[in-house]
Amino acid sequence: MRKESPIIILGAGLTGLFAAQELKKKSIPSLLIEKGRSVGGRMATRRIQSGRADHGAQFFTARSDVMKSLVDSWMKEGTVNEWTKGFHQMDLGGKVHLETDGYPRYVGSTSMNALTKSLVDENDILLNHRAVHLDYQKQQWQLEVINEQDSVTETVQAAGIISTIPIPQVLTWMNLGLLESDIKMELANITYDPCICLMVTLRNDSRIPPKGGIQGEGDVAFIGDNQQKGISTKPIITIHASGEWSSNNFDAADDEVTSFLLKQVESLISPNEVEEVQVKRWRYAKPRSLYPDRVLATTYPSPIVFAGDCFKEGKVEGAVLSGMEAGKRMSRYLKK
Repeated sequence: MRKESPIIILGAGLTGLFAAQELKKKSIPSLLIEKGRSVGGRMATRRIQSGRADHGAQFFTARSDVMKSLVDSWMKEGTVNEWTKGFHQMDLGGKVHLETDGYPRYVGSTSMNALTKSLVDENDILLNHRAVHLDYQKQQWQLEVINEQDSVTETVQAAGIISTIPIPQVLTWMNLGLLESDIKMELANITYDPCICLMVTLRNDSRIPPKGGIQGEGDVAFIGDNQQKGISTKPIITIHASGEWSSNNFDAADDEVTSFLLKQVESLISPNEVEEVQVKRWRYAKPRSLYPDRVLATTYPSPIVFAGDCFKEGKVEGAVLSGMEAGKRMSRYLKK
């Protein structure tokens, strides 16, 4: 099957969704290509038994006027709630103390993934489609994708590309001979830390202090109580390992990483409280190095804009602002 769209957006996380919104404001149609079964990317939530667990991004802040305005509108809609103005800190010895700085941390009112779902137009997206090759022929971008449901390969043509997926991923299947050498060099310098995540279902309410968030200094980077966040009726704890530990243990067996990480938090979660554990591995969880601008773009051989949370700032807010800039940049290119 061969499809056509003025603009292809690779990835339907926050960056891709906001890029699509900016193009729509300019009456420019776009097609989002997403390999997953749902939108959201690392704004991810999993249903476990009768509860929910955010297992990607745990919260976000709003420092810019643009993001503050968005959050205000989301809160009025009931899509977002304020979680806390600071987290407990856990030192290497396991001791926990509270630190507040006055900045609100926000969460999706029912899940982080629900926020992204509220932003998508289902008519402009292909879910379960994995990109496998990007080339430029006959004056258009040619993107080959595999429909994961039936393994059928399709080709999508477009005048412009906005890529919001992790940079190392797209570089594995893009024809890099198309890009100028300085663009390739900049992209090659962008790297990520992985993250191993545990979702731990408990038999009883957790002993994590109010309001349910702990930042760690060692091998455990963050602990979040999804029940205290207000998204789960059942006590489910999310544990994020640090980037360094995740990198060193990314291919270890599930039981090994589970045993080690639970040992690190045994002052908060005793083994006899654990009912179920699920493991999630994020290969590209957090940018290790950032590109200094909101996007990286070129018009050769035809407009292509790289965007995401690795541009300017590695946060949820950064992903949103990068997506907005990507949409604006592409619309300017198309007018020339």
